[in-house]
Amino acid sequence: MGRQERPLDPLRGPLARFAHDLRELRRQAGSPPYRLLAARTHYSASTLAAAAAGHRLPSAAVLAAFVNACGGDPEYWEQRRLDTHNLITRPPASLPEGDAHAAPPDVAAASDHRPAGPSAEAEPRRVLGWRHRLPPRRCAGLIAVVTFGALVLGDTAPPGDTRPNTATAATRLRDDARWLRTDAGIPPRYRQLIVQAGTMCDDPQVTPALVAAILKVESGFDPDLSDPARDEYGIARWTPRVLRYYLPPNRQGAVPRPPLTPEESIPALGRMLCAIAPELEGVPGDPALNLAAAYRTATWVVQQQGPALKRIQPYVDSVHTNLLRYRPAANPA
Repeated sequence: MGRQERPLDPLRGPLARFAHDLRELRRQAGSPPYRLLAARTHYSASTLAAAAAGHRLPSAAVLAAFVNACGGDPEYWEQRRLDTHNLITRPPASLPEGDAHAAPPDVAAASDHRPAGPSAEAEPRRVLGWRHRLPPRRCAGLIAVVTFGALVLGDTAPPGDTRPNTATAATRLRDDARWLRTDAGIPPRYRQLIVQAGTMCDDPQVTPALVAAILKVESGFDPDLSDPARDEYGIARWTPRVLRYYLPPNRQGAVPRPPLTPEESIPALGRMLCAIAPELEGVPGDPALNLAAAYRTATWVVQQQGPALKRIQPYVDSVHTNLLRYRPAANPA
């Protein structure tokens, strides 16, 4: 039997109230175990449990996955998350002298929220790859951990640096020969986008060569790929409702419609790889190939190292072959 969650007092503040209500949503969904919720999303059971622990707000993507798996309304819950963030980060309101025991203003501020029960619109979804399991409604962005928030929202800075060095970024984009072989058949018109996508974070496994290898296997660098049966389109085979979460903030208001351009698809691939990389730390196997496998399936599939991972071994082998083809013989110091 798993451990019971520690009780939460919703009157302790907005963060505790948010986690308490999120637990209530799960309870109204029948209290499914976190391992079952993990099977419905591409996040681990521990990540989903942390979302309702009350220690910190979950990322937009983790929240959307949690809520969708419990049959809730991700759009409503994302607004709750933003409201809670504002409440716990704004300067405290000054209280009248002698009113030190007054109730904090945030207790009433969120009292008009809708109940935490499942949305009437919710319906069961098939458990497919990560592209098909995420909610088709609005959320602010798809990130695996809070530290990658700025990155996924469109910034090219490494974790912890919200303002990248412009000169360094420009050098990376100009000097793409240090990142990709020039004789390996990568279409020249996509090289700069691939270098941009592969240098978005400091994770050593996220490289332009890996991005190029994934694109090669997914589409053969075909920007016009269209697979309506699987709802996958473009050079990176994005499902539009998932691509939405990896676009810059001003593009997340609506699900993009095919055709999906390389200019939006390739950087989004880099953001996704950077976002899920922390979920795969310590998992057996080649870290770069684990990322590729998670892109094609889900992080939990790679974490479990089970039959589902073995079924896509030909895909992983193809990525590996192309990764070796595209990786420079030696990077300059």
